[in-house]
Amino acid sequence: MDLLNYNFNLSSVHIIEFYFLVISTAVIFLGVLINLFENYLPAFILKTFRCGKHAYKGVTNFPTIEFPKSSFKQFYQVGLVAAILTYPLVVATYIFHLKVPSFFSILLFHCSGAQQHVARVSATNIFVAMTLITLQIARRFYDTHFISIFGRNSKINLTHWIVGITYYPMVILAILCEAPNFTTDESERADLFNLGILEICGVLLFFWSWWHQHVCTIILANLRKTKKGNSSDYKLPIGDWFEYVSSPHCSAEILMYVALTILLWKSSTWGYVMLWVFSNQIESILLSHWWYQETFKNFPKNRKALIPYIY
Repeated sequence: MDLLNYNFNLSSVHIIEFYFLVISTAVIFLGVLINLFENYLPAFILKTFRCGKHAYKGVTNFPTIEFPKSSFKQFYQVGLVAAILTYPLVVATYIFHLKVPSFFSILLFHCSGAQQHVARVSATNIFVAMTLITLQIARRFYDTHFISIFGRNSKINLTHWIVGITYYPMVILAILCEAPNFTTDESERADLFNLGILEICGVLLFFWSWWHQHVCTIILANLRKTKKGNSSDYKLPIGDWFEYVSSPHCSAEILMYVALTILLWKSSTWGYVMLWVFSNQIESILLSHWWYQETFKNFPKNRKALIPYIY
């Protein structure tokens, strides 16, 4: 390639796919290193990657920027603002047949790459998917602000904070970047009667997982409640899906995104979102499972990491 004649065109870069590809690759690469070669890795890598209850407790001379674990609230504050700004546009477009504001179409155009600006998913499926992700963001906002009790000494790294604060806006853009009316001049309305059996099963799977994630959040919060006030101590959770897997809130997250994938399977961009969800949640599940096994002598032998009764 003649580098002198090479002209990099930023408008051709699919920023949304690039974002999810980068963070997924980082999690997979570092996750494999930590899972297999943790004893040989520099302390600052462990400090950067691990967080929460399985955070690295050693000393490192490399400076790190950390935030309280309660900063999770900010992720859903930003996500809720993004949902409040975009979901009415979806309703106005697919229910009331209004035109998408030009500024938002331009934003999607530049985020998804000029050559890849194509509508692949039906208006009905986009409307349902946006409804579900908005409900998820709203419920997680409620959970983190009114139910969850974060440990006083629990921290997250700057990299976790950056990904968390940008995540939901990028998910929303990933859904809408291949949506009719938003990406091209098509005029298409949502019709819930057009949902097939598979899509309906996907919606039911979403709400089943959505509810159990809420229940598991309550169980975790109750473990920190004592007669003297909230505690930062960790205890072994029991009840609901905790009887089968170590991190059912993460397992429920995977199932919800599988449900969304049933609705968005024609979207090429959504595959990158799923790559992130699988890589991030599975690594978190494994680290938590191993931590529970090492920390609690009474850890149930039949409780698995990822798949009930199997693994």
